[in-house]
Amino acid sequence: MSRAILPNTFIIGVQKAGTTTLDGWLSQHPQIYCYESLKDVMLFFRFKSIEEILQRMEKEPVPYKGQPVVLQSAVNYIFYPQYLEKLGQMSPAAKLILILRNPVDRAVSSYGYFTKMLREKRRMQGAVIYEPKDSTEFSKDNSDFTYIEHGFYAKQIKSCLKYFSREQLLILDYDDLASNPSKLLKQVFSFLNIDENFQPDLAPKNVTGSVKNQYLQESLIHRGKFRKWVVDKIVDPIFPVGKRKMLKRKLFELNTGKKKTEVPVVADKETIASIKKQLQPYFLEDTKELDVMLGTDFYNKWFEKKMVSEPGN
Repeated sequence: MSRAILPNTFIIGVQKAGTTTLDGWLSQHPQIYCYESLKDVMLFFRFKSIEEILQRMEKEPVPYKGQPVVLQSAVNYIFYPQYLEKLGQMSPAAKLILILRNPVDRAVSSYGYFTKMLREKRRMQGAVIYEPKDSTEFSKDNSDFTYIEHGFYAKQIKSCLKYFSREQLLILDYDDLASNPSKLLKQVFSFLNIDENFQPDLAPKNVTGSVKNQYLQESLIHRGKFRKWVVDKIVDPIFPVGKRKMLKRKLFELNTGKKKTEVPVVADKETIASIKKQLQPYFLEDTKELDVMLGTDFYNKWFEKKMVSEPGN
């Protein structure tokens, strides 16, 4: 690219709530430049200074052409207060976008995703039902296997608002992304002060579906000798880091079945229903606090209506 520029807009979470899909939609807008190969890279953990960040950004495969909105997305920004603080220090005027999903559904979908990615080896009950931690240090396991903690939205948003004003934070509803994307995109475009009439290709991304070819999936994920040889001798000399990451993501997409499934081939419907019922109590008080803080009605939508509709209630 001709020159590197720091992002001024971030999608900060949450996990399995459509951030990849929204990132893909926004990247199509002519007034938005998207650091696509840096999707889900925690810039302010991975790189220790603005200079290091800019050096990595110079390797992006698509050149920056003066777009007013410069976007980078990482679902775990909202989860770690220490990196929200760093983001605030390095980009204090940034605009932040956060998508919220029913935390029970989010936890189940996350388990399915990490199972598909060969990260999660445990049975669903033992993996998803546990005593949550009060706080977590940054690590891959803490990012991936904290199924309950990721759903404490009020706690995370309170941390975010220590470093950013409420006006800098746009909170979206995952259900709008799934059922009324045009309405959701108008909200985002208005928030970013860009053309609200632009219509992107609305194909979903990062669907938690079944794996088509297990051998290909394992080859993409596991760092065996053969994969290292292919990367060292073939991939690295041909594809720079930015294109390499995008190629890998595309291969994962091609190896995922189009039919969306919550937990592909790892749990039956009765098990999932039972686990969802066990998960609900963890989130009730946090969601009530969330509604008071934001003036929303997520508690009624996510829990009250469902509890009333269940047999025996």
